[in-house]
Amino acid sequence: MSIVKQTFILSTLLTLSCSTLAQAQGPYLDQTTIDRAVKPGDDFYAYANGGWLKANEIPASEASWGNWAILQKKTRLQLQELLQAIAAQKNQPGSDAQKLQDLYNSGMNTAVIDKLGVQPVQADLQRIDAISSPQGIATEVTTQYAAGLVGGTAPLFRLGHIADPIRNDVEIITLSQSGMGLPDKSYYAEASPKAVATRTQYVVYLQRLLELSGTPKDAAQANATAVMALETRLALGARTATENRNIRKLLNYYTLDKAQKQFPLLGFNSMFQQLSIPPAKIIVAQPEFFTGLHKELTATPLATWKDYLKVRLLNSAASALSMPFVEAQFAFYVTTLTGRTQMRPRSEQMVLVADGLLGEVLGKAYVEKYFTADAKKRIDELVQNVTTSFAERIQTNTWMTAPTKEKALQKLSTIRRKIAYPDKWRDYSALQIGPDYFSNIKAATVFAFRDGFNRVGKPVNRALWSMTPSTLNASYNPLNNEIMFPAGILLPPFFDPQADDAANYGGIATVIGHEISHGFDDQGSQFNEQGRYKNWWTSADKKNFTARGAALSKQFSQYVALDTLHVNGKLTLGENIGDLCGVTVAYQAFKKTAQGKGTQLIDGLTPDQRFFLSYAAIWRIKARDESMRTQVLTDPHSPARFRVNGPLSNIEAFYTAFNIKEGDKMWQPVSERVAIW
Repeated sequence: MSIVKQTFILSTLLTLSCSTLAQAQGPYLDQTTIDRAVKPGDDFYAYANGGWLKANEIPASEASWGNWAILQKKTRLQLQELLQAIAAQKNQPGSDAQKLQDLYNSGMNTAVIDKLGVQPVQADLQRIDAISSPQGIATEVTTQYAAGLVGGTAPLFRLGHIADPIRNDVEIITLSQSGMGLPDKSYYAEASPKAVATRTQYVVYLQRLLELSGTPKDAAQANATAVMALETRLALGARTATENRNIRKLLNYYTLDKAQKQFPLLGFNSMFQQLSIPPAKIIVAQPEFFTGLHKELTATPLATWKDYLKVRLLNSAASALSMPFVEAQFAFYVTTLTGRTQMRPRSEQMVLVADGLLGEVLGKAYVEKYFTADAKKRIDELVQNVTTSFAERIQTNTWMTAPTKEKALQKLSTIRRKIAYPDKWRDYSALQIGPDYFSNIKAATVFAFRDGFNRVGKPVNRALWSMTPSTLNASYNPLNNEIMFPAGILLPPFFDPQADDAANYGGIATVIGHEISHGFDDQGSQFNEQGRYKNWWTSADKKNFTARGAALSKQFSQYVALDTLHVNGKLTLGENIGDLCGVTVAYQAFKKTAQGKGTQLIDGLTPDQRFFLSYAAIWRIKARDESMRTQVLTDPHSPARFRVNGPLSNIEAFYTAFNIKEGDKMWQPVSERVAIW
């Protein structure tokens, strides 16, 4: 998971605000979701959510269904109403409202889009056909970046920018592996029947793209097979998602001169000059990938490279082209990889486009209508209460020495807080939007690219938001030492001003604790209070912390998500630490409220039972097998069942609340329960 800017000193952290939600009325917790045929100590996720799971089916338009997806659907429909209202009114030319209007209307004009077919990228395909040397391959990539034609999977490599992790004073350049259309290296290497079938479907997709662009069927099949072989060779030199969690191995500093000399065919000098990127410090995240890529530029026939560039371009453009392109992309990336069989209505799709390209324009309208100042005040209080409890847990930690505790408290006290929406909205005045949909997509992509790379070499702007206000998510950014909670997640079942404390602390407070914990997980703990990659641990404390993380990794690696597919405890370690610590610290904060201190039953449930049931409810998800498989192989988050059962099996208060005994399937000996923060 991913997070109004305030700085708190330690004395503030140690004073709990008591004006939270203890007086709120209403039972809130729906007990019809409970499956009482399941013992809570055998599978608490199934106990808490089994009634709902049995009674509900996943809509054909969704990869999974549950509280997250339901809330996302509700928000999309709210944004759709806002968009349609803006699109129907008369707006001032050049205004943000006009930009939203033209973007939405141009995207809804499918008759024109379908009539154009491949025409919007025809000149680009012809330019690729004209490439006459290996150097021309990198030149084409530069051209695509400049034209706004680079989408999710960048050709060759990904060009980005971040705050310098070591000094954290200015933005620098990042070069990282990309160019492979499958989600992870493992998809190219695994020998399982499912992996083979996925690769076969991927080649079918590449072939379809080439056919739609005018390549005859037989040639398209042969060319797609050759592109797949090229991508496979690139993948062999790439790192897996798990390997890319090793921060130290990602921080390989280069000068532009060094990068140019080591990889001359990639033409970084020319690229930076043409894209007006200053010759700043560069991080080459996976040098071995670039070495392999550089060799392939001459080892692979130029004709195959041209086909590769074509499919990467067509894949980036597909969603903005005619329906045959949209359907081809949907068939592989959605149906094959997630199991969804039905597209969402075009109007809903345009909500996602508008949120991605003009997110703070749409987001401003969203918070004005749907988010209140009172809700923001209550969330501020909850964040403060959870932070206070986290500080107390650091102070009473039995495995950490005083010097490291002092550093941890210092870092905790300086975490920045971004809640609901930005203090200052983004300026879109330089972005021109008109009646042509594909041109609008390119213009908005170039705008975002320029907006980002104009910050390179300059002081880090810590006021920027990485998510739009309507986003259902939360985050911690170690480089800014900040937590972010958009308005989109500050809604039921996560947060409701009318709910009792047990519901809100079991809901949004566990998310707050989760994000704070990311500052102290196996990755975030490598950054200090200034967001610099710098060790602040004694060697003994670091060794102890690492051992506890290894125990948690071992626990989660034993869980079977699907068939014989196990959770990857190493890939998911950071998120599992976040979940365990999040629910632990939220529970401690809950016990300071009037309800948490009391024993009053609501609908026959104790306050503690309501807290843990509320936590399980936010992870209520029914997922398709295809979606589950993709998640386990690529996602640093564990499947929902284990985000509930895994952390709770380590928490003594949970055992007490539901009278869990030895012999119950979730029971673990006290000596094997993992405690970190």
